[in-house]
Amino acid sequence: MRFIDFHTHHASMAGETVIRQHEQSWGIHPKDAATAQWQPRPEGCMAIGECGLDHLCGVPARVQEELFRRHVSLSEEAGLPLIVHCVRAHEEILGLHRRLRPRQPWMVHGFRGKPSVMSRLLDEGMYISFGLLFNEESVRACPAERLLTETDDRPVAVDKVYAAIAAARGTTVAELAACMERNFACLYGNRGI
Repeated sequence: MRFIDFHTHHASMAGETVIRQHEQSWGIHPKDAATAQWQPRPEGCMAIGECGLDHLCGVPARVQEELFRRHVSLSEEAGLPLIVHCVRAHEEILGLHRRLRPRQPWMVHGFRGKPSVMSRLLDEGMYISFGLLFNEESVRACPAERLLTETDDRPVAVDKVYAAIAAARGTTVAELAACMERNFACLYGNRGI
């Protein structure tokens, strides 16, 4: 059984397939929006991001949104999914998604919110990625075909995330792994790692 980590800042462990920040994905975090230099997307990327909006990071919202729009454009031009960082900015992310009407999928990573917020993101066609910290109601309510697993910046094997999510959903780790394989194929097609 293969374990897929859809967003991590760490190297893969045995039996894991990862979308690793700055290797398989490229983006500028909102906290760095005012200081980071924009650069061309590295070759071999499978996703753009993490990028997004964060009302707690101290960078002006206007600066964050301008940079986020550049990431969305890059995602569309490259035909790659977008990994979205969103902290207390769901309304803005939803509004931008409606206005920009992207063709590429958006994955809201590290989601900890309530089912009502998640439902609105799902209605816009987004994927929801959960790490070790999650709202159990949201994990249970998330449709299997839109659910993703991640470790983000936590130094933990993704199989621990699988175990926690499977337990919350009342399913087995093997069933969750099969679901993640299907979702990986939907997002990345034959662009395997």
